[in-house]
Amino acid sequence: MVDKKHNCHEHFKTRRATIKRPYHFVESGLPNVYLVGIDYRACETCQSQSAEIPALEDLMTKIARAVVQKEGPLTGAEIRFLRKRLRKKASDFARTIGVSPEQVSRWENDGNPPAESADKLIRVYYSLLSEDPALQEKVNAHINEWLSTLPGEDHTASFRAELHENKWDAEPIAATAIA
Repeated sequence: MVDKKHNCHEHFKTRRATIKRPYHFVESGLPNVYLVGIDYRACETCQSQSAEIPALEDLMTKIARAVVQKEGPLTGAEIRFLRKRLRKKASDFARTIGVSPEQVSRWENDGNPPAESADKLIRVYYSLLSEDPALQEKVNAHINEWLSTLPGEDHTASFRAELHENKWDAEPIAATAIA
């Protein structure tokens, strides 16, 4: 039986986090972050671990960038992580994303994952507000790519709407097409 009132400082051993034995960085707020290349302390009695993480803010920024750029849908923990990195209350975050605070709660607690469009919006929202230059550059590149697909140089295009059997069709038209 393990003594529950032991002093971890008397039973700790310093270890180096390696690829084979990484440090499980639960303090990140995500359940699946592992660090390599740092020294950490592990209690040989209760197995608790602790570490002083150098350049912590840089590490958290890089983790957030990896979350935003990962393939596949965001998990609830990842949505919560990004929201907290922005220092946003769930209600403020919800208002910006265009959903209810209850919906954000369901997302963050894995009760109902966000639709693909909401997932993308969360990533873009984080990228724009995070002040991470690499993410902002990536978003700007996507916007510029999208803008480059728009036809012509004339930004004063007109629009024509035409009624067909009680339904409207609308399309942009060149300014020279109006006569």
